Order: sequence, then structure tokens, then C-alpha cells
Amino acid sequence: MSDKTSTNGTSSQGGSCATATCCAWKFAAALLLLRLCLGTHFFSEGTKKLLYDEARQQWSLNPEFTAKTEIVFRNATGPLAGFFKSQLPGFYDWENLLAVPKQAMPLSAEELYKRQDWQADYAARRKTAAKEKNPLPIEFPEYAPYKAWAEKIVAGLRSKLKTFTDLSGISDEQDAEAAEVFLARHQQLADLLSDESQAIEDYQHELWRQQNMEATGGSDEIPFRKKRLAAKQSETKGLGGRLVSVVRGIETSFNNDLRSVLTAEQREDVALVSQIEKTLTPSESRRLRWLNIGVTSLIIGVGVCLLLGLFTRLAAAGAILFLLSVMVTQLPWVPGARADFFYYQLVECAALLALAACSPWRLPGIDYLLRGLCNKCCTPKR
Repeated sequence: MSDKTSTNGTSSQGGSCATATCCAWKFAAALLLLRLCLGTHFFSEGTKKLLYDEARQQWSLNPEFTAKTEIVFRNATGPLAGFFKSQLPGFYDWENLLAVPKQAMPLSAEELYKRQDWQADYAARRKTAAKEKNPLPIEFPEYAPYKAWAEKIVAGLRSKLKTFTDLSGISDEQDAEAAEVFLARHQQLADLLSDESQAIEDYQHELWRQQNMEATGGSDEIPFRKKRLAAKQSETKGLGGRLVSVVRGIETSFNNDLRSVLTAEQREDVALVSQIEKTLTPSESRRLRWLNIGVTSLIIGVGVCLLLGLFTRLAAAGAILFLLSVMVTQLPWVPGARADFFYYQLVECAALLALAACSPWRLPGIDYLLRGLCNKCCTPKR
């Protein structure tokens, strides 16, 4: 009777051990799959932020990623909004020259005639210059809502051109080529702003409307009105940010055009290239550029570490801190915040936290090998 009982107990214990082992293997496989999925996601997102520059024959930051970072920082809400916005370059003081509240009024007959006269005179002067084979005049209308901002942009591009042509080693032929590049980008800017003239007027009128809504008061007492005003302000900021992003693309193309003027020998001159890069990159933009480089390096590094199982906990902690820094720019309980990315990044944080908490060195990877070597070398012998 005792032998039978002993046999049944042993069998029951063996079955429970087998079940526990099976569950442990399933849990480890699930964690491994989670780590690989997170690593693939971070690595792919990091590489998307890089772009191969054919003109310079090297990897550089994707302009779309740079513009997106600026939009996220500029539209930040909540208690840290001021800090994020302070990290941004002013881009030719567009917030004071372009984002000007102005009521859109119907044109009087006199104003309409003046505009028509200016357009006819401008077209005639361009036609005469083309007939005489002279450079075409490029001007911004006096009545244009973007005139002050556009003139400041052109002055900045012209300053870059002068600094570039004054560098020692730049030939006269390269000076002429750089001047042609400047005229082409100047005309592109004028055409773009002319096409966007009505949109800019609507943008400034919307700013005027929001200013009046805030001045009338009562928005703080009525939750619906406060929420609606915050949503309109966020939408209006997006319109301004879109236009700034497009114009920034013209400036980036101009910089690349100047770089393409250099010969192969000049591109190998480290001192000359350093001077040109310092000229083409404003000091206020360097901080944002280094920030983007750091973010890109962090995301790719996290992806590589998770894929290889190397420093898993450290990589997970770095990823969580990065996600939290993005999430805090758009807190969902702040009026006007865009919470479209907040919740899925919250899920990613939870997954990274679970991965870091469940003994990641027990999973296949470099951490497992390093822990084995550490135990073998550092464990004292009896």
C-alpha cells in the first residue's frame, strides 16, 4: 500500500515539474519574440531617419524627420511646452514676420487698381529683361502678406552666397555658377509664396480671429469653448509649420546646390569643407541638428542591442526615456493636445518595462553568454 502511494506521488511530482518546465519555455519564447519585435521596430524607425546624400556621397539626416521634430516641438503643449519651443531655431523670425494676426478685408477699388498696375509693370520689366538677355528681376509685391519674411529669407540666402564666393579657393566660374543657383532658388521662393498667398492671408486672418476670441474672455469658464479654441490654435500652428517646412526645403536645396559647385579636390579639403558647412548651417540650427543626431543614434542603438540581446535592460531604459520625452510634448489631458501617438507609445513603454523586469539575461543573446562567463570567472571555488 505504501509502495503504491509512493509511486503515485512520484508520478504527480514529475508531471507538475514537466508542466512547470513547459510553461517556463513558453514564457521565455514569448519574451524572446517580444524582444526581437521591439528591436526590429526601433531599428527600422531609426534607419528611416537617415538618407543617403548622392551629392555629398554620405549619409545624412532625413529632412522629413528634421521637419517633423520641429513640428512636434513647436506644437508642444503642457508644462514643458516652453522648454521644447526654446530648443527651436527661429527660421528668419517667421513667428514675428509671418504669423501676424491680420483681419482679411475686401479690397477697395483703389487697392485693386494699384495691385493690377504693379503686376502689369512687373510683367513688363521681366519681359524687357528677357528680351535684352539680362537677369530677370525678382520682387515681392508690396501688398503681399509675406513680403517682410520673404525679404529676410532672401537676405539670408544672399549672405550665404557672398560668404561662399569670398572663400579662398573658389574660382570665378564657381562664383558665376553659385550666383545662378541663388537666382534659381530666389525665383522658386517667389513662385511658392505667390501660390500660397491666399493661404497665408487665411492663416493670418485665423490668427486674428483667435486673438479676438481670447480677448473677449469667457473661454476659461466654458469648457467646450476652451477646448474648441485650443483645437483651432493647434490647427493654425500646423498650417504655419507646414509653410515653414516647405520654405526650409528650398533653403536646404540651396545649400546642397552650393556644395555641388565644389570640385572633387575641394571636397577632400577638410578646412574648406569645414568653413562651408559652418557658413551653410546657422548656429541656431546646430543645436537641433545635434539633438536629431543623438535621437537617431539612440533609436538605432536600442534596436541593435535588443536584436542581439546586448545590455537589454540598459537599452530598454533608454528607449523608455526617449518615448516619455516624446509623450510629454502632447499630454492627452491638456486642451488642444494631439494624442494620436501617446497611447501606442504608452503600450511600447509597458512592453519594454516587462522585458527589462523579467531577467533578460536568461534569453538567448549576448547577455546570456556574458552572464555565463561572469559566473564562471567570478564565482569563488569551494
